[in-house]
Amino acid sequence: MSAEPGPPAPPADDAALLERGHEAAVLDGALAASVRGEGTAVLLEGVAGIGKSALLAHVRERGRAAGARVLTARATELETAFAFGVVRQLFEPLLAGASPERRAALLAGPALTAAAVLEPGPDAAVIGDFAALNSLLWLAVNAAEDAPLLLAVDDLHWCDPPSLRWLAFLLPRLAELPVALVAAARSDETGDTGPLLNQVATDPAFTVLRPRPLGRPAAGLFLARALARGEVDPAFVRACHDATAGNPLLLRELARAVREQDLPTDAAHAGYVVDLGPHAVARLVERRRNRLGPRAQRFAAALAVLGDDAPLADVAALAGIGPDAALRCLEEIGYPGTVRDGEARGGELSARERSAGELSARDDSGDGRGPRRVRYVHPLIRAAVYTAVPAAERARLHRRAAGLVEARTGDPARIAAHLLHAAPAGDPHTVELLRRAADRSTAVGAPAEAAVFLHRALEEPPPAAERVPLLLELAEAAITEDIAGAAGHLRTALRTASGPVERARIAALLGEAATYVQPTAQAMADLEEAVAALEREDGGVPAQDLRCRLAATMLFTAFASRAGRAELPERMPALRRLAEREGPGARMLDCAIAYQDAMTGRPDAAERARRALSGGLLETSEHTVTALALALAVLLLAEDPGAMPRLDALMADARRRGSLRILASVSTVRARGRLQAGQLAEAETDAREGLDAARIYERAGLRTTVLGPVVRAALGDTLLLRGEFDEAARVLRGEGPTHLLGGPRARLRLARGDAPALVARDALEVGRAARELGVLNPAVVQWRVLAASALHADGRTEQARDLVAEELELAREWGAPAPVGRALRALAALAPERNGALELLRESVAVLSGSTARLDRAAAQADLGTALQAAGLGAEARSVLRSALDTADGCGARPLAERVRAALRAAGARPRRSALSGPGALTPSELRVAELAAAGATNRVVAQQLFITPKTVEVHLSRIYRKLGISARAQLADALRG
Repeated sequence: MSAEPGPPAPPADDAALLERGHEAAVLDGALAASVRGEGTAVLLEGVAGIGKSALLAHVRERGRAAGARVLTARATELETAFAFGVVRQLFEPLLAGASPERRAALLAGPALTAAAVLEPGPDAAVIGDFAALNSLLWLAVNAAEDAPLLLAVDDLHWCDPPSLRWLAFLLPRLAELPVALVAAARSDETGDTGPLLNQVATDPAFTVLRPRPLGRPAAGLFLARALARGEVDPAFVRACHDATAGNPLLLRELARAVREQDLPTDAAHAGYVVDLGPHAVARLVERRRNRLGPRAQRFAAALAVLGDDAPLADVAALAGIGPDAALRCLEEIGYPGTVRDGEARGGELSARERSAGELSARDDSGDGRGPRRVRYVHPLIRAAVYTAVPAAERARLHRRAAGLVEARTGDPARIAAHLLHAAPAGDPHTVELLRRAADRSTAVGAPAEAAVFLHRALEEPPPAAERVPLLLELAEAAITEDIAGAAGHLRTALRTASGPVERARIAALLGEAATYVQPTAQAMADLEEAVAALEREDGGVPAQDLRCRLAATMLFTAFASRAGRAELPERMPALRRLAEREGPGARMLDCAIAYQDAMTGRPDAAERARRALSGGLLETSEHTVTALALALAVLLLAEDPGAMPRLDALMADARRRGSLRILASVSTVRARGRLQAGQLAEAETDAREGLDAARIYERAGLRTTVLGPVVRAALGDTLLLRGEFDEAARVLRGEGPTHLLGGPRARLRLARGDAPALVARDALEVGRAARELGVLNPAVVQWRVLAASALHADGRTEQARDLVAEELELAREWGAPAPVGRALRALAALAPERNGALELLRESVAVLSGSTARLDRAAAQADLGTALQAAGLGAEARSVLRSALDTADGCGARPLAERVRAALRAAGARPRRSALSGPGALTPSELRVAELAAAGATNRVVAQQLFITPKTVEVHLSRIYRKLGISARAQLADALRG
């Protein structure tokens, strides 16, 4: 910052890429891949000033030259709580500059919801988090329809969490899209999103480039170009290189200081730079700032507070100066060396911004996009100016800045971004603005960012009458990501609430929080106290229904806790009496009781689950999904044929609502149902979708105790049945409850041929863990049959018989065919004589003939066919084995199919191979794609309906055509009919 600008620096385009040939080549390759339709991601990582932004500028320029559609964004410290702020920077200009026809094309299909994410109205409906992420993905797909897309994001370390989640959602799908993502992040800065940023930055889709500091020869060339001098003394170069460690930005700032002071670059003046060290920019900026006049200092501080791309009129107003003085301040600070022109955010301006007075005609950008905007050339320079302003003065400026932004745009999120940094002042209007900003964040599926605004509103503080409602809003917003914090807010509200009904509602939320973390005795005590208070209150039907909801929440809380489960037997009689009432709360309680009864094997659990789901009283929501999922899980365990259609409908509802929490819960339960039915490909699809949703939650900091392990167990068992042992091992690796993951791990040991003693040890450990939790039903945790098989192989046959006898008794008490059939099959393996084994196997097959468990039936048939062949009944053996082979092949259970083929060959038959062509060769996923395409759906429509990318549809169709022996879409319908 100098009153006397030095001679102009030479163009920096070539200097900016000194010693960056490798990085430039990788970026050029990423662009070329996107043109071929192969999406790539590149992360530029390094310390501030190392040249990441210059490389981003290079790839943007090359992208435009290659015909790519280039969308850019730059995250800032000021906007980390601005939900989807970076995404809005990327896509808002695209929509704002589009013709009506182009806009309609961009927002076609699922992308329509993206308009509400990017342009939320004052009374916008709440968008589920999955709906928000998926709609933005399809906006990118649509934008890349006629030209490859380049997404360039600078300063990723300051990216707002919802935008980071969208990038995490995009990265696994990127390879199938004509999209290049190039992001830059500081390696020495993580902001407040460290874990989430780390999850994104370490995604395997990213190629990571770490630009190195310039070597001394390159630093000399850089200085010579920047100073427009033919030669710089080696001693001076050495001093500059040592002071800056070869950092290009620091070298550029040093060169600017040398130019401003017309300093000789000989050895005698090398001492000028020796003392600068790693804080060169801050020290140089401070020296320049001290030479500025008072108005220019105020202007510099105002620009640092307002942040990137601030309207020049706002900077002047915040600095308390007039238009002409503002223009002179620009020159005094150093334009364009320190401050440069910025960019309009979001293309079109709001009506309020268009009507606001501007500085003067000279300040207009000249391109019809509204007021002239300015920014510091680098975040380090802005940070140096910002930190030099005293904290109290910064807080005062931020509060005034909030008023300016409110007058100009009325955007609650941008106003609140400043209020977060303003000192609390007990201002009701501030509380109102922060709550409006929170509403906006909630509406676009970003409750965690809403929690940031609401927490600040509490600090203001709000009027006394608004405190409890505000605490509840904060808890609702925080519950998905900061559950411990949400529980703290709820306990505070519980202490200050008036009336038992209000306290009960708070306690219900508190109990809900406890279902997602390891529950505490305090949470249960809060719930019990709230129930007791309601029992003393004559609140009529609403209070009674709330009692039922609280009781259901108590059960959900207990399920996640070993201590809580231990107390359940004595609680159950009173809970059963309470559930006899009518209303949604009673039906929620029915769901919880049914699940507990299913765990213990009580045969009337399924009937209670059916009652819970009858009448449509439990509509799908964030608060009822746990109850609905548990009731449907009970019906699956009971092999109720109506369970899967209900799950399909619930899944469709989950997709429509767009909630990750609902989607994760439902896809996990449906994966178990499809696994039970032998629909292995579909089970894997559901399990992976549930796992993806759970991982997105984990990236956001959600601490779940059950959901992740449940879906990993389902996926592990599915992969085992398909013969994909290595992948199963990878999925099952890591921590998790023994009663959930121990069984699949023991089955993996068995499949890999580990010693029977080891398999038996692991299976018995699963049984111990299940008993401790009160889980006795063999339909829930399958361990006795596995342990018995291993014990028998290890010579401990009597112990094996005892376990199987117990299994059969418990299975018959539960009443579902599958566990009974499995126990009979296991008993046959232990039978001392052939005839006894044959009878047991015939009974097993007969029982399983009425079961939805197709693979259990096929396995029993395989054993029966082998036993019949050994008994000399070859014709019957071959018939039974062929039926088993049809089922195993149809389910995709390769290990079982190969075992049955071997048995058929031993029985003198020539078993067919797995279908390599024709409709029978199609996997379930391919068959679904083929059916939709045959019905006339385009690739894009198929992709939207199946929640995959158009490129995946293309890949599926190429395989389908090859297997069906056709070459055109028009032939599909006939080919599928065979």
